[in-house]
Formats: sequence, C-alpha cells, structure tokens
Amino acid sequence: MSRIPCLDTEALPEALRSLSQGRIINVYRMLGHAPRSVTQIARLGAALFADASLSATDRELLILTYATVFEAEYEWAQHVPISRAVGVTDAQREAVRHRRYDAEVFTPAQQALLGFAATAAASPLVDDARHAAVAAHYTEEQIVETLVLAGFYYLLARVCTVLDVEIDAPETDELVRMAQTMHSH
Repeated sequence: MSRIPCLDTEALPEALRSLSQGRIINVYRMLGHAPRSVTQIARLGAALFADASLSATDRELLILTYATVFEAEYEWAQHVPISRAVGVTDAQREAVRHRRYDAEVFTPAQQALLGFAATAAASPLVDDARHAAVAAHYTEEQIVETLVLAGFYYLLARVCTVLDVEIDAPETDELVRMAQTMHSH
C-alpha cells in the first residue's frame, strides 16, 4: 500500500481529468497531490511519448534502461507491454534488465544510445568516447531528448519508489493512447 493514498479520479485537477479522457494511472493519481504541477508533468510526458524525435522502439528501450538504473519496478511494469507493442523483443528487455547494453540483440546505434543513457542516469558526467559513440548515430535533438527522458523518468521513479506507488500495469497500448490524447489537447 502506498505511503500516501492515490487520489480518486474525481479529486484530481480538472485539467488532468480532461487531458486523460480515460483511466488515470496510479503515478498520476499520486502526483495529483501536487495539483499546481501535475498537469504540466503529464503534458511533458505526453509530448515525450507522442511527439518525440526518437523512434518508439528507442524511447521504450531508454525508459526500460532508466527503470533499471533508477530501480523503479513501477516504470518497468508499465513499459513492458508498451515496449512489446512497439517491437522491443523479449531478448532486448532481458539484456536491459541485466544491464548488458552491448548485447548483440541491439543495433550498434542502440548499443551506443543505451550505454550513454545508463551512464548519464548513474553519473553526472559522460566521457567523451561515450558521447562520441552516441553522436555518431543520433542527432543533437535526440541526445538532448534522451537526457530529458532521463530527468522525467527519474521524477516518476522517485515518486513511485519513495511513496511505494502500487503497480497498475496498463493494457498493451492504453498508456500510448492516453499520451496521444493528452498531446492533442
């Protein structure tokens, strides 16, 4: 049970309820306790989901990497079905889970991206060689987006781990549909 109860949908800010137009996952029901920021947090999440420069597969590999580095089971559970829906394989998820970012199940570009992301998530600095490796495959926009994803998922991870938010894994594309709806508003 969560340290702070998740808010009922009716108690959430109207802006968040109208953005989601459906079931609201527990992390946002928890973030509802911060009513002046939850809607903006949800909008950022929707933008990262629905209007990103990274491919959906790379985005999901990054989110799973952050879930592992940040030790956030909630995020992992949320994104296993989403990652499956966008083409991430069981072997790729297994490699991420065991922090084998150089596994042959990833393309060279993905190996560079995941190594960069895991390093950035665990440390305040990334060495020149790791940055050069990711820059050989990804644009500046995609590299910055990778770091924005890290910050966003760190925020969610700590809300979930510190407050022990109950896992409510979505149906395969439920979170994707929610993000697309939020982003279109």
